[in-house]
Amino acid sequence: MRTQQRITVLGAGGRAGSAITRRVLGEGHRVTALVRSGARHPWLEGSGVTVVEGDATDPADVARAVTDADAVINAVTPFSAPPASFDGFDESFYERVIGAILAGIRSSAVRIVTVGLSADLWLPDGRVVADDPELFPPALLPFARAHARERLALEAVSPMPDWLIVVPPAGLSAEVQSDGYVLAEPVFSDAALSYGSLAVADEAVRPTRRGSVLALPCTQG
Repeated sequence: MRTQQRITVLGAGGRAGSAITRRVLGEGHRVTALVRSGARHPWLEGSGVTVVEGDATDPADVARAVTDADAVINAVTPFSAPPASFDGFDESFYERVIGAILAGIRSSAVRIVTVGLSADLWLPDGRVVADDPELFPPALLPFARAHARERLALEAVSPMPDWLIVVPPAGLSAEVQSDGYVLAEPVFSDAALSYGSLAVADEAVRPTRRGSVLALPCTQG
């Protein structure tokens, strides 16, 4: 019998966050969700989730959601679709989310799993995806740089927290049907994966890797 854990999901109302939340709930764990507006996501309270309204970059708001957590899953995004322009975009956004989590958790033993971006994965020629304009639009580079600062923020902490960045493939979609996944080294894959098959929830409650960035290609299509 699995031990019930207390899992906090930041960004639980988004596409990735809602899929992760449902997966954690399905395994019988207690979930606290940090969202900007609980009224926009009534299914959360209807599913027995404890809803905390707040800003994922605000340490006080995050602390209210993560204080008692055994694990924290970061599925926050500053926008649901790429904006028309990144003028004024704060590239410290994800770094500040990580900082708020680290300030709010009760100890460095609390598991932190965050959803990364495929732009940071390696290509066979030694470049990262963000370096290839055919794979990653140059207009989105500010978003890639913002995501890249997550790892730096986690690695800079002493003592080192228990963290993992899981990077889905670029072909992550609600329409895709996929039945499995495998955690792999952070190398780019053009595999497709469904939101429901995200391993982020699994790694939060049953850790297999720590202190690294891992890619998440699917094993079956």
